[in-house]
Amino acid sequence: MSWLLDADVLSQPAKQKGHAGVIAWLEKHKNHCYTSSIVIAQLAFWVNGKQGKQRLALQAWLKELIDAMHGRILGFNVSVAHVWAEQQHRLQAAGQRMPIEDSYIAAIARRHNLTIVTGNVKDFRRPGIKVFNPFDES
Repeated sequence: MSWLLDADVLSQPAKQKGHAGVIAWLEKHKNHCYTSSIVIAQLAFWVNGKQGKQRLALQAWLKELIDAMHGRILGFNVSVAHVWAEQQHRLQAAGQRMPIEDSYIAAIARRHNLTIVTGNVKDFRRPGIKVFNPFDES
């Protein structure tokens, strides 16, 4: 199985008190993990909100992460856009809209047949979207 990592999962190793179970899960599954350019933007926003030495350390961490994920950071492209449009119409008709960034991440995961790994299952648990919560498993 292959996974698409959300920001809350991917950021755990960078946190002072990162969730040990999630960090262990990441280490175990790292060769089957992808993320999205949307998640990288969310992480960059988080890092840019920090100050001083913490910000410098997180910038270095983010650069290392991006280098380590080379070839496994999936973008929002034309094929994903078509999946997103279909997904949005289906969810809207069911009265189950989702936050826009999450809908982009979900469309990327659906396009590449990946399971989203997140602690934010509330926003992702929708028909047709596979979700796994490593915070519950550890």
